[in-house]
Amino acid sequence: MNPQVQAPIHSVGKAMALLDLLLEQRRPMSLAELTERSGLPKSTVYTLLSSMRSYSYIEQKPDGKYFLGVRLYECGRAVSAQWDISGAARPYLERLTELTGATAVITYLADGHIINLEQFAGHAGVQVLSEVGTRLPLHATAQGKLYLAACTDAEVRSVLHAQGMPPFTPHTLTDEEALLEHLTLIRQNGYAIENGEYKIGLRAVCAPVFDRDGAQRYAVGVVGLFRRIDSREFEEAIACTVDTARQISASLGYRA
Repeated sequence: MNPQVQAPIHSVGKAMALLDLLLEQRRPMSLAELTERSGLPKSTVYTLLSSMRSYSYIEQKPDGKYFLGVRLYECGRAVSAQWDISGAARPYLERLTELTGATAVITYLADGHIINLEQFAGHAGVQVLSEVGTRLPLHATAQGKLYLAACTDAEVRSVLHAQGMPPFTPHTLTDEEALLEHLTLIRQNGYAIENGEYKIGLRAVCAPVFDRDGAQRYAVGVVGLFRRIDSREFEEAIACTVDTARQISASLGYRA
């Protein structure tokens, strides 16, 4: 490959790594911290930040720390406009919250993580989820386990080996074989349950949403302070969630 072509591409990769660090930390970071965490030379980091700052992808506070710029917000809004799933799903999420009294959410799988796309807690609901755009782990959430259940065991093992299975609560499944057995149950039921595995006291159920090509692109569910997973209110939440997932799938053109 021509070095004159390869070099700019390599620089873009380094710039993306810096953006990823700022996105991951969600706070302003100093030049020294970005240099240490990225492993890049300080001069390189400074040059990349200065270039991105000139295009408003990076901004700088009076104390010298760097943070994500307004141009990225504009990009995010443009991407959001192309993903019509949020707008299409919102009426269903509102109805699901009314029926269950819990926070309704729809998520998307990207780069091996669950991305929270849209959520609705209602006027009287309790906000129990992280903000929209937050990444959620695969092995400890109903959404994540639902996506893992759509994979083969070999694919699941590969993902788990790459990401690990850190414990978030005493109830988190950290044994690979136990999780694989749990995924078999999810495949049989057609929905996934979370029982205090990501956050103590929170319970959730999620069901798959399919696009017109039959691909499982999204997951819709409810998260709340349900007393038990064997309670009547939670069983009703399961039924409402599965039905809502079917309705959203149909609205996207999916025909079973």
